Amino acid sequence: MAPQTAEQGSADRAPGFWTDIRTVPNLMSISRILITLLSAGLYLTGYRAAGLIIGAAAGVTDILDGWLARKLNQSTELGAILDRLSDLVLETVALTCALYYNLLPPSFLIIYLIREWIVISARQYVAERGHSIPSSFLGKRKTNLVLGSFVGIFAAHAGLVSGEAAEIVYKTGYMLMVGGLVASYLSGIIYLRSFIEIYDTNS
Repeated sequence: MAPQTAEQGSADRAPGFWTDIRTVPNLMSISRILITLLSAGLYLTGYRAAGLIIGAAAGVTDILDGWLARKLNQSTELGAILDRLSDLVLETVALTCALYYNLLPPSFLIIYLIREWIVISARQYVAERGHSIPSSFLGKRKTNLVLGSFVGIFAAHAGLVSGEAAEIVYKTGYMLMVGGLVASYLSGIIYLRSFIEIYDTNS
């Protein structure tokens, strides 16, 4: 009997929420949310190094779940929803912690959230009409830049680097955040163009 291919295995899976949520990539996305909350809790209660390390591990799962979804042929609509949700939770929680310690200006959180609200609203409209807006290259790079910025900002604040190195690491993280916000709005323009096309076809 010939071995079953990944494609055949995926095709044989019974579709449905409980089936999809048990896939490895989706379980990793859910774990990223829990790890993010644990990381923030540790950081805010004084265990800064541990919180940063665990938070960095949460960021790594963001890379792994997408790779595993393709490798195991376990890409699902639920996976796309969970991936975006876990990214939103991770980025929002980290930004809130940075504001709590005055590591970033409040305007950064406002700029970030406005873009997310616009994109979420556009995606919801499109989904209600049976379409979807796929993630763009810039959208994925936005996530990479924002997560990278947190490593630098919190590493300096947690005292993992000191002296002039701490200032350099912090400034690098700050600039990565600025780059991430710019990329987020450029990707948002791409998403809005897709939204407008779909809106026009349904008008």
